[in-house]
Amino acid sequence: MDVVINDNLEPNEMRKNILKLSWPAILRLFLQSLVGFVDMAMIGVFAKQKDISSAIGAVGVSNKLIFIILGSFTALSIGSTALVAHHIGAKNEKKANEILWQSILISVVMALVFAIIGLFFSEHLLKFMLVLMEDPDPFIISEGSIYMKIVLISMIFGFPLMIINAVFQGIGDMKTPLFLMIITNLTNVLFNYLLIFGKGFFPELGVVGAGLGSAIGRSAGCMVGLLILINGKSHLKLAFKYLKLKLEYVIIKSIFKIGIPSSLEQFARQSSQIVITIFVAGLAAASDAISANEIAMIINMLAIMPGFGFGIAALTLVGQSLGADKKELAEQYAKQSTLIGTILMIPVSILLFIFARPLVLIFSDKPEVIPMAVTAVRIIIVTQPILTLVLVLSGGLRGAGDTLWVMIITVIGNWGFRVVLGILLGYYFKLGLTGFWIAIAIDIGVRAILMMLRFKSGRWKHIKVLTRKEKLQEVLD
Repeated sequence: MDVVINDNLEPNEMRKNILKLSWPAILRLFLQSLVGFVDMAMIGVFAKQKDISSAIGAVGVSNKLIFIILGSFTALSIGSTALVAHHIGAKNEKKANEILWQSILISVVMALVFAIIGLFFSEHLLKFMLVLMEDPDPFIISEGSIYMKIVLISMIFGFPLMIINAVFQGIGDMKTPLFLMIITNLTNVLFNYLLIFGKGFFPELGVVGAGLGSAIGRSAGCMVGLLILINGKSHLKLAFKYLKLKLEYVIIKSIFKIGIPSSLEQFARQSSQIVITIFVAGLAAASDAISANEIAMIINMLAIMPGFGFGIAALTLVGQSLGADKKELAEQYAKQSTLIGTILMIPVSILLFIFARPLVLIFSDKPEVIPMAVTAVRIIIVTQPILTLVLVLSGGLRGAGDTLWVMIITVIGNWGFRVVLGILLGYYFKLGLTGFWIAIAIDIGVRAILMMLRFKSGRWKHIKVLTRKEKLQEVLD
């Protein structure tokens, strides 16, 4: 979709643009989260059939570490989205396509590095996660480490797929990433089912089968995405005339100037979850607490997909507006995206609060797990409209290139409140898992206040996204 960028837009026209961009993004992210939901539900069924209660924990704990690695890759994907949006707003398609090539080249290099980390250090990383467990579960370590190796090796396809989605988002095309996600997820679910339970001539692999299904899904999505780009789509084409085999310093510098703070932000967020998981593993009935925590996380991620979707719309619209040098339009797009997203999240939160217990029962019927998980889900669901505000405003700030302040606010909230306060409430005040989730809710409130203060300052409208050398090159082009 070509986004309308002019100063005479009425609020209703702006809302139409926001919804046109956000609904495919929301659906794509919802499908992505739903697949994670279905994957864990399959693992839950497998665990019940085989009486292996720690199967969910093996996947959940492994994914915590994997998400840290994916978070570090955000430096490239966020930087690529913002830069492509700015160049498309400035009507410079040549530069946008050069950024596409450079981003894919870096993604392959980074994927190879993480594949090596997965091969040699997966088991050591999992043992570190369970350091506070008196008697670490050998199933979590053995099966989880194999799962992690498979997933990290598959990032050779996963990272380029993330870049392909990112650059399409930058030009305002949300339907192609949605199509790629459908291909990826359908393949993922199909092979998960076949390989987890051993259907037909496929072996029964349980947790390892879930890893292989995810790897096959990413590979399918990446190959289809590359074919679309080779044929050309919207303003993007993976043509050799834009290819420079050497890494372009000017482009790389611009990408990482925006992206490194986002990478650190994601690292702060995901590492805080790692620390929380470590301390949850130190609670009484550790295996049950870990399972309840993972179930609550899955349901929370499913619930917040609209917030992420409107955040992506804000990132694109703010980025393109500023690229066209329309600062006030960028501000209005950010405000309207936040308003719509927050209002729409209220009825969703009410429904999820009411049906928290049936959702938890999809994953576990263990009496010790259910009440902990239901309480955690209901605590976090109450904060979902506020979290939506945080996600949309942070998306708008990223689109402006103001990723440094988003990172600072995330570090303050996640580590100053989520981790420190969670440990105090969980251990010192003896609230257990509930204490950690109360701390998460408080963290969301703190970040909402700080994000609004940064947005109202207006300083984000004056951030220089392009380097001097790149601006000069644009003039020469």
